[in-house]
Amino acid sequence: VVSTQSTEGVVSTQSTGVALALTLGPYHAISFTMNSDENITVSFRLLIPSKAAGSIIGKKAETIQEIISSCAYKAYLKVPESPPSPERLVLITCQMSDVSTVIVSICRKLFKCLKEDNTIPQDHWDEVLMLVSSNLVGFLVGPKGDTLKDIRMQSSCQRFKVYKDKLPHSEDRVVEIKGSEEEIAKALLLSLKIISDHPARHECISYMPGTAPDIDLDCGGYARFAVTSALLNPIQFTSGGTMDYGGSYDHHRAAAGAGGGGYDTNRIRDRSPMRTSGSKDIYIDDCYTRHIIGTGGNQIDNIRRVSGAEVEVAGNDTVRNKERKVTIYGRQEEIQIALTMINNAIAEKIKSDRESLKDYGYGVPYSGIFTKINAVEAFTDTNDMSEAQVEQQIYIPNSETKSVIGPKGSHINEIRQFTACNIKVQADSEVEGDMRMVTLKGTQRQLHKAVYMIRNIARVL
Repeated sequence: VVSTQSTEGVVSTQSTGVALALTLGPYHAISFTMNSDENITVSFRLLIPSKAAGSIIGKKAETIQEIISSCAYKAYLKVPESPPSPERLVLITCQMSDVSTVIVSICRKLFKCLKEDNTIPQDHWDEVLMLVSSNLVGFLVGPKGDTLKDIRMQSSCQRFKVYKDKLPHSEDRVVEIKGSEEEIAKALLLSLKIISDHPARHECISYMPGTAPDIDLDCGGYARFAVTSALLNPIQFTSGGTMDYGGSYDHHRAAAGAGGGGYDTNRIRDRSPMRTSGSKDIYIDDCYTRHIIGTGGNQIDNIRRVSGAEVEVAGNDTVRNKERKVTIYGRQEEIQIALTMINNAIAEKIKSDRESLKDYGYGVPYSGIFTKINAVEAFTDTNDMSEAQVEQQIYIPNSETKSVIGPKGSHINEIRQFTACNIKVQADSEVEGDMRMVTLKGTQRQLHKAVYMIRNIARVL
């Protein structure tokens, strides 16, 4: 039995034989189950514009059910929810013999939506984008591109292109297939058959829509068209002039204090109907505020310039429960691009924190608490690599006990798991005065990290 999981559901396929899981990730990538009679159940992903999701899902998922019912064998099709983004994933699991049926049905719905989307160039109206892990792309390309040429020739498709750069924060590459419905189905089927012969060498991070594209990368996808569309439509001001996104203008900004690095909410802005057609409020963990604003405001200025939206970060005096409000003004597409870029700034910080922790954790490899604390107070590792177990006592204010322990002990348990320390917090009946003792046992390096987290956790939680 092999089970393929996604964020939105689980699909299971019964089989006898060997299961080859090629990649794993939050949305599952490509996997195969091979029976003794060489029947293959395959799971793969397509990337579609967000505007096309409704036509593929249908009212009350009627279109999905129609596509599934057209298959000879049991199949699974899902368009999972994702953060605001110009693109969405389509997850498909079916028998190899049903791949053509599913792809032709999707193409009929997709092509109509692509033609109606004025942000997508005409040259991309009849294409399908498949996501393939980077460690498998070489098998599709082949020596000197021979395999790629063979797929193009055998399927008669107009274009079979593998983009050279990975999608943001993932190991996925886009395979762009252009042609008629039948040509695309044949090219995709040939690709899956080739990949099925080559198990992945390691697990890969799968792409999640909602990550802002880097316009300097050649990674494909539909988010690039949304950014290009915004860049080609200058903002109109009531003064009668226009502002090119390559230019700059005075935001009348002022730092709202150290730590948060927020902007003064009294900045002068044009709020005319011509400039602003809507707004959206979001709330972010305050520890990420400075990474959205950037050094000297360069990050938030770039978000405004690329998206065309006006982004306002609330001042320090408005922070509640460690969360800060960010308001985005603009047209719907501008707001959407700004949201993805804000997500990108936060994701970049989380990614860099995870990479910096590779050599730190003796327990679990990642801690959300550590990441938040590190964003406010940078962690400096100790040079003491002794493996000897030692015991240490520290004292914390009683007022911080709730933050250290967390709901049902969730915080202290995460610290224990991440640091691999034995940690005991003094019971209420044993406490005298305003301070509470915490006893820790572990190596010097483990203790150093655990003390750092306990001392600073009240600042972020």
